[in-house]
Amino acid sequence: MSGFLTVTVLLAAPLLLAAAGELLLERAGSIQIGVEGTMLLGAFTAFAASQRGASPHGALLAAASTGLLAGGAFALFAVAGRADAVLVGTAWNLVGAGATGFGYSLLAGATGSVLEIATLPPVLFGLPAAVLVSFVAPVALELFLTRTRPGLAVAAAGENPLALEALGGSVVFVRTAASLVAGAFAGAGGAVLVLTVSPTFVEGVTAGRGFLALALVVFARWKPLRLVPGALLIGGATALAYRLQAGGATRIPYSVFLALPGLLALAALAAGRGRGGAPKALGTPAP
Repeated sequence: MSGFLTVTVLLAAPLLLAAAGELLLERAGSIQIGVEGTMLLGAFTAFAASQRGASPHGALLAAASTGLLAGGAFALFAVAGRADAVLVGTAWNLVGAGATGFGYSLLAGATGSVLEIATLPPVLFGLPAAVLVSFVAPVALELFLTRTRPGLAVAAAGENPLALEALGGSVVFVRTAASLVAGAFAGAGGAVLVLTVSPTFVEGVTAGRGFLALALVVFARWKPLRLVPGALLIGGATALAYRLQAGGATRIPYSVFLALPGLLALAALAAGRGRGGAPKALGTPAP
């Protein structure tokens, strides 16, 4: 593939993983706005594991495990504990930013030097296996939600939790399981970012990608397959910003390049406003 297309796909992969996990959780009726914090923790875990001698795939697994723990923490407070999910997610973003910043200062020292790590090896079309899997994830999620009994239970927890309880199911169990998967996906998404296009860690390395993943779920109208074009759109905008910045042939301020992916996400959300699609019980506590 061409360099621009490769970078676009690499940049879309972390968004796809995080958005796919968040979509699953929201289809179950809960919402975790702390995706950014989980991605940051995943990115830092992958970086720290690599610095301690782990292979790139081992670092990816460690990051997914960290995300799994993050999903469990969210479920403990927001699902089982019925705490306000927005407040829990906001607090988690602050925890992720503070913990990773402090952890990086311990690894890099007072100088804040840039420490590079090994990247995931390419397997097909110059892309790592984790990136290819990220594009398969929406397809697998679509099949899971529409063709399997557990997937139908997830949909029921988001649409009519009382009916699920009446049939003997547990909304808390379903949403907890979805939160664990969503956390693992977000952690892996953060890891893919630092193990592909940006082989290092700096404070705030995710640069709002967790919030873009939340927007991507709304843009997709909670349909897994629609995540792919949205992620490619944002990935392409980011890749274009990198190319224009590197070219140095434009007088446009760099801040405009940084804002371009977010502006495109807002434009896409505005264009699709009012079409609905959100689970009916989204954001309601488990019965």
